[in-house]
Amino acid sequence: MIVCPRCSKENQDHYKFCLGCGAELPRDAAQPKSFTAPTPPAGVPTGPAGAPSFGSPAPAPSSGFGAPAGFAASSSPRPASAPPAAAAAPAPAPMPAPAPAPAAAAPATVSCPQCGNSVPPNFKFCGSCGYDMTKAPAAAAPAAAPAAAAAPAPVAGGGGAGSLVLIRPDGSEGESFPLSATTTVGRESGGAFASDSYLSPRHAELVVSPGKATVRDLDSLNGIYVRIARDTPTELVDQAIFRIGQEILRFERLGAPNTHADGTEAMGSPDGGAIGRIRLVIGRDSFGGAFPVPGTGMHLGRERGDVIFPEDGYVSGLHCRIHEENGRVWLTDVGSSNGTFVRVRGQQEVPAGGLMLMGQQLFRLEC
Repeated sequence: MIVCPRCSKENQDHYKFCLGCGAELPRDAAQPKSFTAPTPPAGVPTGPAGAPSFGSPAPAPSSGFGAPAGFAASSSPRPASAPPAAAAAPAPAPMPAPAPAPAAAAPATVSCPQCGNSVPPNFKFCGSCGYDMTKAPAAAAPAAAPAAAAAPAPVAGGGGAGSLVLIRPDGSEGESFPLSATTTVGRESGGAFASDSYLSPRHAELVVSPGKATVRDLDSLNGIYVRIARDTPTELVDQAIFRIGQEILRFERLGAPNTHADGTEAMGSPDGGAIGRIRLVIGRDSFGGAFPVPGTGMHLGRERGDVIFPEDGYVSGLHCRIHEENGRVWLTDVGSSNGTFVRVRGQQEVPAGGLMLMGQQLFRLEC
């Protein structure tokens, strides 16, 4: 916990501003974290403490989308709640009084208008961005249901088909977003999605069925990336885009040398038996350096391999491999801490427990 030097209120370690007075909290007073350098997830709402581990703790932070996938979960014990006091027996009355209408329940949390963080209603300031919550518009209280009202009919399409669980930068679980049979995700969805400028207004559509979901890219600008299984070759087709750490790369298969209509062959440097190349994607139609993929295959990493990214702390020392077998090209994650993600082309099936990068955030599918 961090004690505010101005008002002495205790705040959680990840808060930047005091919840009592709004003062900026000292960073050196925070307890040491179990992760190294998280990427800001652009307004991650707080969620339940305690989450399962997604692998061994990584020596370096994870994907630049803001949510690593290889850190041990952090957990903090919850104080035991005191048992409710026994209610006193009501005094006898000569005539029963009519029962008062049930009061509308106050919202458990209030969403910060600036960053979307969930803030308890009695807090004056947002613990994530420091916004003055006294200026936030009051949330409309839910209307009390009549005592004899019938249960509402289920919505067409069905709710509760699954959920998307936000994975925080330290690997713990954040907020859970319920999914119906068909759900559209994007900035128009509100909540934590609304504050992520890397999400398109209508980014993805998920069709949920027992044990899996089909995710479809709605022509988004930055796409959807699905994490591949470790040590399991995944086919890398021509023009496929994949991601390791903060590096976005496109694989391009090399064809036979061009021959003119009159039979003249175009000159060029010898390819040495290259089966293709990978190019750094730096924009929608912009590319950086290119690296040939030899017929013997290649490794990518931060410290070892044929192509290294020494400045990217989110890439493991030896991250993934590309090789050809039986005329097809394969991408294999060789046990990286933060995973290898392949961009969805059109639509793709994702199993329960699968990890997806959308915008700056990492989600786990539950269904």
